[in-house]
Amino acid sequence: MKIPDLIADQLGPIVDEWVEFARTRVPLSHGFTHEELADHAKVLLQAIAADLRQTEDPDAKYDKSQGNAPGNSPDITRTARDHAAQRFRQGFPFDGLVSEFRALRASVSRRWARQIEQHPGRAHVEELTRLDEAMDQALSESASFYARKVDDSRNLLLGMLGHDLRTPLGVVQMSATTLLRTDTPDDAQTRAVARILTSSQRMAAMVKDILDFTQTTFGVTLPISPAPADMGVIARTIAAEITTVLPDARVEVSLEGDLGGRWDAGRIGQMISNLLANAAQHGDPSQPVHVRIRGDGDEVSVRVENKGTPISPEAQRTIFLPLRQAPAAQGELRAGSSGLGLGLYITREIAQAHGGSIEVASERDLTTFLVRLPRVRPAFAGRRPGPGA
Repeated sequence: MKIPDLIADQLGPIVDEWVEFARTRVPLSHGFTHEELADHAKVLLQAIAADLRQTEDPDAKYDKSQGNAPGNSPDITRTARDHAAQRFRQGFPFDGLVSEFRALRASVSRRWARQIEQHPGRAHVEELTRLDEAMDQALSESASFYARKVDDSRNLLLGMLGHDLRTPLGVVQMSATTLLRTDTPDDAQTRAVARILTSSQRMAAMVKDILDFTQTTFGVTLPISPAPADMGVIARTIAAEITTVLPDARVEVSLEGDLGGRWDAGRIGQMISNLLANAAQHGDPSQPVHVRIRGDGDEVSVRVENKGTPISPEAQRTIFLPLRQAPAAQGELRAGSSGLGLGLYITREIAQAHGGSIEVASERDLTTFLVRLPRVRPAFAGRRPGPGA
């Protein structure tokens, strides 16, 4: 049996093995289905099998081995790039993507070795070499495309930061100039002071979000300083801040049970502020945002609900991943939001740093974000698995 025939004969088990390996490369909280993790495995294996069936002359073999055949096996190239794009959207780390191909190669090679162990020969070595070349091509195309996606995201983030900082900086400069021209403040100067305060708060939020994002993407857990705190007090304080900046917004807070625990009050406030800003930005402005805090046993939950257009199931899959959502337009910015599209990602990081979790549910006209936090942070909370975990 040749390798292409083996792939066709054992395609199902090979894909299943690919899926089980892929599960070890993402957190269990991602909850991907078998079909989502199988992704392009079947199509890629079929493209590799088709490539191996083709006859190659010596020159073509040499060019392929050196990577000098850019038009070689377009089906492998297209599928490998599609796979990289899908894994990027799913939040797979780069080393997880690379290790998938290593595992796939090993899966096919191991099965092939069992078939030929009784009668190995030169033809078998050449066939295995062609398999390695096809796998290398798929890996190279996939890794290169993934790296470009990362670069594009980084450039987008820097561009957004530069663009969005320019407006509040201009407001600060003009307002400061106005104040310098007179000694006694009038109504216009008071409004200028208010604009300075609002713009500086937005800039501070941008800087904080970008620093948090940079830190967590380097694999470092958000630093927290747990201390005795009351979740109800934090929630009411943040709700008051939001409604002060947005007088037309309505935030209704309900409290139930014992709401005491040990948390970083500043980070928890940031988390609730991000959730309220998200609800205010995307919810129906004619309906109130509900914040329901409930203490139950060793856990306190924070539930933020808003009416409005539901979030699609596909968007829910990536809603907590950084730079996967389009940033808000300038006119759509709400209190507590930096406008960089990092709020929900940082919210998840804050919850996980406290040993908690966050989930989203959205159907019909109701969207709910639910955060569950232990009253006391577990000793293992916030530890990030290594590349092979």
